Formats: sequence, structure tokens, C-alpha cells
Amino acid sequence: MRVAEAIELDVKTERALRTLSKGRRVEARVQQRARVILLAAQGWQNTEIAVEVRLDRRQVALWRRRFMERGVEALLHDAPRAGRTPSLTTALEAHIVRTTLHNPPAPDTPWSTRSLAAHLGVSATTIRRVWQRNGITPGA
Repeated sequence: MRVAEAIELDVKTERALRTLSKGRRVEARVQQRARVILLAAQGWQNTEIAVEVRLDRRQVALWRRRFMERGVEALLHDAPRAGRTPSLTTALEAHIVRTTLHNPPAPDTPWSTRSLAAHLGVSATTIRRVWQRNGITPGA
């Protein structure tokens, strides 16, 4: 069995963790993370901590590692996530702008959001967003 690395806490850090673990206005997940570190500092192993705080042992190991790397601040925030893949590529946005500015539907007639959307096969909302981002006004 692998033994987790011991965590040594100074008085200030321990006080901060106790405050986080007991605070009434602290998010439950932050309280749970603080409890993980406090139990680890008492010498508990990851599997024991996982049972006590109702987490998976891998999550316990993750929060121990993050605490060792960045301290109490690491417990307060989740790691950034990738998020949704943008559905509008830069190439499509450039195509919308180019079509808007250089290929009018008829001479001296500007594109409307709906007509350009139908022409390019995208939604009118997409056209409006691209125009807003690029400072293009309909009819101008």
C-alpha cells in the first residue's frame, strides 16, 4: 500500500483551514476540501479520508496535491475547464464579415441579418453577434 505524503501545517494555515471547514458562509465543497487537508495533517491516509468525507480517494489525492502546490488558496477555486467548443470558427466569422462588406445582395442594397443568414446557411443570431463584435451596423 502506498502511503500519502505527510502534510505539515503551521498555526496560521491550520487556523485558516479550521475556519473554512466550520464556516457557515463557506461553500460546502470548500468545507469538504478543508476537512480533507485537516485530516491529512493528522496523519490519515487517503482511503480513510475518502470514507470520512464521502469523496473518492483520487479526489482526496488531488486536493492534497493542489494544497501542497498552492496552499489554502488552491482549495477555494476549481481548476479551469475547457468549456464548450466554439461553434463559430474564425474562418466563418471572416467569411460573414467579408460577405457583408464586399458582396451586397444587390447594388446599393445592404444585407439584413435574416437575408445574410439565409444566404450563408447560419442563424440570424450568429450574424448579429458577428456584426456586433466587428462594429458593423445593418444598413450602413
